[in-house]
Amino acid sequence: MKRSFLILIAVALAIVAAAAAPVFQSDPGVVRIHILGWTVETTVLVLVTGLLLLWLVLNLLWRLWRMPVETARRVREGRALRQLEKGLLALSEGDWRTAERALEKSASSHGRTTARYLAAAEAAGGQDAGDRAEWYLEQADSRKPRQRFLVDLTRARILVENGKFEEAQPLLEDLQRQRRKHPQVLDLQARCYQQGGEWRKLEKLLPQMLKAGVIDQARADALCAQAAVAAIGKCRDAEALKAAWTDLPKTAKALPEPILAFAERAIAIGAPEINEEVLRKALNRKWHPELLIPYGEPAPGDTHQRLKQAEKWLRDHPEDPWLRLVLGRLCALEELWGKARQYMIESLEIQPTVSGYDSLGQLLERKGELELAMACFRNALRMNQGKEPLPLPQEQAKLANEARDG
Repeated sequence: MKRSFLILIAVALAIVAAAAAPVFQSDPGVVRIHILGWTVETTVLVLVTGLLLLWLVLNLLWRLWRMPVETARRVREGRALRQLEKGLLALSEGDWRTAERALEKSASSHGRTTARYLAAAEAAGGQDAGDRAEWYLEQADSRKPRQRFLVDLTRARILVENGKFEEAQPLLEDLQRQRRKHPQVLDLQARCYQQGGEWRKLEKLLPQMLKAGVIDQARADALCAQAAVAAIGKCRDAEALKAAWTDLPKTAKALPEPILAFAERAIAIGAPEINEEVLRKALNRKWHPELLIPYGEPAPGDTHQRLKQAEKWLRDHPEDPWLRLVLGRLCALEELWGKARQYMIESLEIQPTVSGYDSLGQLLERKGELELAMACFRNALRMNQGKEPLPLPQEQAKLANEARDG
């Protein structure tokens, strides 16, 4: 660029000289200089030409004097660029030690350059060398706001990648206040909240992550469900469980995982009566067969209501094996032995399951059918081991016929 500018000036001066030549030919002008007792007299054209030549000579001498320095600088730059390329390639391959050495050499010849020191810090962080990584970050140029942001972001990323989530979290929260929709900041924050079990903070962060395009709706639902399940799992009594359910966002209450966690937690703390309405509304809204199993574990005075509701669902889902299994369990609780046996056998005919064989075995054991009960328990064990169930004894067909006739 500089050389092109000098050539352009030379061409312009030549054009000016050519245009002015006729004028100076008729009247060359006189310039008289008197200094220290000396008097120099010349024409304007000669003076201008002399000054131009003097400038060219001085410029040439300056370039010759600077040539060794410039040559050395170019050699250093070329070496630094080769080291930079080597370091970045090693960094992309995960060869942290080679990357760190090459990037350090690259940065040392260019003073306080941000990008090179950040890359060197990443390489040191990949070796879990936190002290060296911090030294590189301190050497990076952070005088401008954007450079400071990148230095702090690199520091936070290294901390997260090395599992130091508590140290990274306040730094990331500060960065997120500066740039609310920065994708990497949001992603690193979410990882910190997950690892720290701070599910409320994660729930509040999800809408911003969706807007920034960090996650899609499916991933947002998965994280929302994970947060809700964790919150439910901390409840120790019915009141705390109901309060936790009320506090959940609407999106979480519509997902099957939190609903199942709520129902199972209610059973675990001895309050299954509080999950009936939640399960019923969820199954009426959208059919999730996995929600049927906790529906089949009612409170003592709740069995009849659940049985009637399950029979209504059977009209719309006649081929669902889990629904027939739950109907069998509810009938057994109501001591409707024939119907219970019928529903359980039909469930196994549609789809053999561990739960189905176990439930039928318990029913038969209770009724004194010990041989068939043991056969059912053996099949449940076989399926748990990944094996196919064996056919039940011939009496099974008789029991099936009796169940259908009765």
